[in-house]
Amino acid sequence: MGNCSGEESRPDAGLNDGIAPDADAGGDDAGVDDGGDQPDSPLRIGSEDTFEIATWNIRNFPTDSQTAGRVAALIADMDIDLVAVQEIADVDAFEQMLSGLSGYQGVLSTDEYEPGEYQKTGFVYRSDMIQIGEVQSILENDSYAFPRPPLQARFGVNGGMTFAVITVHLKAEGGDENEARRRDACEKLKTHVDAMLAAGPETEVFIVGDFNDRLSDAPEDNVFAVFLDDAQNYEFLSQKLADDGEYSFVPWHTLLDHILITADLQDDYTGGSIRAAPLDLQVTGYDYESEVSDHRPVVAVFPL
Repeated sequence: MGNCSGEESRPDAGLNDGIAPDADAGGDDAGVDDGGDQPDSPLRIGSEDTFEIATWNIRNFPTDSQTAGRVAALIADMDIDLVAVQEIADVDAFEQMLSGLSGYQGVLSTDEYEPGEYQKTGFVYRSDMIQIGEVQSILENDSYAFPRPPLQARFGVNGGMTFAVITVHLKAEGGDENEARRRDACEKLKTHVDAMLAAGPETEVFIVGDFNDRLSDAPEDNVFAVFLDDAQNYEFLSQKLADDGEYSFVPWHTLLDHILITADLQDDYTGGSIRAAPLDLQVTGYDYESEVSDHRPVVAVFPL
């Protein structure tokens, strides 16, 4: 995987290997969530008592020469610990964004549509609080279900949670064929994670990203049925947003971005919360939708 943190790339080994120590971790303040650069920002979601994970499709990043700086400022203002990103279309701009985001590192997938053409997935994480382990693309040889292969990584939070995260960007657009491809992707993702859970010791898994479909669809049209029918082992935290009529895709006011967890994360989430951060309504000084993204970040907050 491409590593944008300045460290050597990690091998694509099994996810159950140990978590690698982060090069910037340590010191008296290691693991302290200091509230980012703007602790009093009205955009702030995170705190020193919580762990935050978000999924954010940053539309065809970057829109223009100012997008990288704006995204860095938004992550700092929201004070989010781990962000799974989609639609990264310029690696250099991603590295520029990280250089303007103090205390964070990042990693991107290596997949391309063709040489030099891509919309990568990746992770941005607070480096004094979170350690990253093995990173690998999965289900790479199935372009029908996954036009962009899911990216999987293992993380550990200092003194607390350890878990795997799979970030996805499923087939876009409507129509029976595209819906069938998303349904196939969900079925194959579940088979993959079921195997992880059966093999152990990894039992805490997030599947997050732009699924390009709605949890609110009728059962006969719902691409998520394979997960919804296994409520003993899987839970969509974003179901609450769907039930409340919240949206993540700004132009259509619909919820396409989701956070799904396995059962062993449910206890960690007790007392937690989820939101679709309304940056399209909160940002001032520029137009968020046209100059940053047409998706809101979806953020789950876990007590520590």
